Amino acid sequence: MLKRDHQVVLPTQARAPGFRVELKGTTFRLVATGAWTVAEATQLDRALKRLRVPIPPTPDFTGEMDIAGIAEIDTAGALLLQRTAAAWEKSGLRTRYAGATEGFRILIEEVQRRSGAERPKLEKQGVLSQFTEDMTRTVTGMWGDAVQLTAFLGEVTSALARMIRQPWRFRATSFVHHLDHAGLRAVPIIALICFLIGAVVMQQGVVQLKPFGAEPFAVNMVAILALREVGILLTAIMVAGRSGSAFTAEIGSMKMREEIDAMRTLGIDPMDTLVLPRVLALVVALPLLTFIGDLMGLAGGGLMAFAVLGLDTSNYVDKLREAVDFQHFMAGMIKAPFAAIIIGLVGCLEGLKVEGSAESLGTHVTSAVVKAIFLVIILDAIFAMFLSGIGV
Repeated sequence: MLKRDHQVVLPTQARAPGFRVELKGTTFRLVATGAWTVAEATQLDRALKRLRVPIPPTPDFTGEMDIAGIAEIDTAGALLLQRTAAAWEKSGLRTRYAGATEGFRILIEEVQRRSGAERPKLEKQGVLSQFTEDMTRTVTGMWGDAVQLTAFLGEVTSALARMIRQPWRFRATSFVHHLDHAGLRAVPIIALICFLIGAVVMQQGVVQLKPFGAEPFAVNMVAILALREVGILLTAIMVAGRSGSAFTAEIGSMKMREEIDAMRTLGIDPMDTLVLPRVLALVVALPLLTFIGDLMGLAGGGLMAFAVLGLDTSNYVDKLREAVDFQHFMAGMIKAPFAAIIIGLVGCLEGLKVEGSAESLGTHVTSAVVKAIFLVIILDAIFAMFLSGIGV
């Protein structure tokens, strides 16, 4: 039996760093010392979890957190004290703090108030509702992007009209620079890709037509596909991934460094300086790259025709003349300027939408590539159906 004035050190005193527990009269005391910060939180947490306080035999017994010996404390330490005090209260031991400075008292009260707040419940959505919400967000985003792209097209058209009326606005140096980067320097990769695709299409065409004894018709297939679809589509996709992303990154970096705002302050129109030269350079470069892609696709098909069909160059050219005419060539070339406008508009618009963070820049670069490729494929499908419908 414990006497009121008899002081006994409980067995729970395990020489734990940062505190000791003792019984003085009818008061269970936790005497905290040292630093109660996040650096010591793990060690203190383990020691406090091993702490066992006897259930008070009478309601006269109380608990006390003596924090006069604490040198420094942060929210982690205050949370540990508050959690221990709450456990004592739950076992029926009324607990109070002693030796707290004004700053310590405010911190402990704030932690106690925050920890007692009810946490918001997370609503679990069903698969169908989540799918419906995602589809709604996607459709709404597509509509917003369409409106923004249409408005941006109007701004570019207005800038082009101003440039025609005032030719001195034309930035020849910038135009040549982007023509070089988006056109000339893209020739090797586009030529290689189209050459390989032409060879693969020829090889697969021969394999698929061989059971029917129609291997020579693989030349017709390669010629029509290369001129009408493969040349323009591959070239536009490569340009979208290469030049469209570069446009977004360049303009987005300038937007992050507030260079565009500085240009407007100096009276320089970003549409004349940044957007229009890039779009015009693509409008000139993409048809030329498409022409090169068509030639390389036919060249790849010719190489594979020589390898699997034994056709020499003259025979292969004769078959090409029989298979295609000028309208097939123009059916592909007519798509190139429109694809160039889409890639240029999307790349520049996404760059102007960049905010002041590297994460925003990366997001908009990815968005520019995805949107440009998606719109180019949609454009190609529309043109293909329209041209087929009018007999071209």
